[in-house]
Amino acid sequence: MRTQKHKMTVSIKPSGKREKIPVTTQLKLWVRAGGRCEFYGCNEYQFRDSLTLKETNYSNIAHIIAVSLVGPRGDDPLPLNKRNQVENLMLVCRKHHALIDSKEHEKEYPKELLLGFKKQHEYRILQLTGSQPHHATTLIRLRANIGTQAVDIPIEQINEAIFPRYPSDSRGIEIDLTRLHAQEEDPFWQLASSEITERLKDLHTEGVSYTPVNHVSVFALAPMPLLMHLGHKLSNKIPADLYQRHRSPENWIWRQDGAPVFYEVKQLRKGRDPNRVGVLLSLSGTISQKSLPEDDLGDCSLYELTLKDIPPNVTFLNSKDDLERFKGVYHELLGLIRQNHPECSEILMFPAVPAPIAVTCGRELLPKAHPSLLVYDFDKKNKMFKFTLRIN
Repeated sequence: MRTQKHKMTVSIKPSGKREKIPVTTQLKLWVRAGGRCEFYGCNEYQFRDSLTLKETNYSNIAHIIAVSLVGPRGDDPLPLNKRNQVENLMLVCRKHHALIDSKEHEKEYPKELLLGFKKQHEYRILQLTGSQPHHATTLIRLRANIGTQAVDIPIEQINEAIFPRYPSDSRGIEIDLTRLHAQEEDPFWQLASSEITERLKDLHTEGVSYTPVNHVSVFALAPMPLLMHLGHKLSNKIPADLYQRHRSPENWIWRQDGAPVFYEVKQLRKGRDPNRVGVLLSLSGTISQKSLPEDDLGDCSLYELTLKDIPPNVTFLNSKDDLERFKGVYHELLGLIRQNHPECSEILMFPAVPAPIAVTCGRELLPKAHPSLLVYDFDKKNKMFKFTLRIN
């Protein structure tokens, strides 16, 4: 009796004769990829040249597992009749198609890695395209030199932080104060605050693009007096999300975990001046009373808003809830000042706080109900606080 040996027969099309990918499969891949290269970190739009802006199809459709056994990763057990299915295809730019299929680099891009690229990219596109019209937000970016250090707020990090919201237009409101350098001179504060006021003047009227502004997302890196001025000009009439730049990892995404932060108010000194009250915001660092200008304080009462149960530090603010709790305690402090000092017309503010808390201090100040803020900035050279701006 003859034993019959079973062999796997493979139909390999001659070069240039392989079976075409169905048009419906190609369309499905284009939709899933959002028309962008799926190679991790590229994301280049495949229907427009980024240099000339000329439009045509610049994409390639790459097989994760080649259509034949002799192609890149082709020795995989995936049946040949399934290799043209969308699950085995990636939309890529021409340079990354050449890279992943080259003999020199093929082993650096195994099936598992490319499938991971595809899965992550297509999930991100699905989430982004699921945003609803009410998720639109107007971006507000404020940049100023902090000391001698220039700052930047990358749009990629902004988009990542605001998701599932998305920018209502490509411009938003960008306030760039980095050209102003002389922070030790009084004209700097006036010029900078005037620029902020000018850039935000239409926010509460016709909007940025002649359409109503229903929500704003604020990304700001600047000296604290300017952040407070920004918040006051925003006011609380328009819903706003304020963002914090985190250090590890360096991004603007609010954390979802970690221990909650709580705050407390202390009265440091009881004075006799009915018109003035001093407030120390000791959050990012402890403010020494020796750094306060006694000539300005006179005989006024002093309060301190600080962290409860933990020392002040620069990394304490990690979640939106932490910011909301600060807002609640800040309102309690303003109410306490109004109760204990009904004739108070000026609050001398000495801040050591993260950017979104500084913005909140200005934003929550009611024009007719609360006293003016006299905002001081810490002069590192003289190690003393110096008056900068009057708000409200």
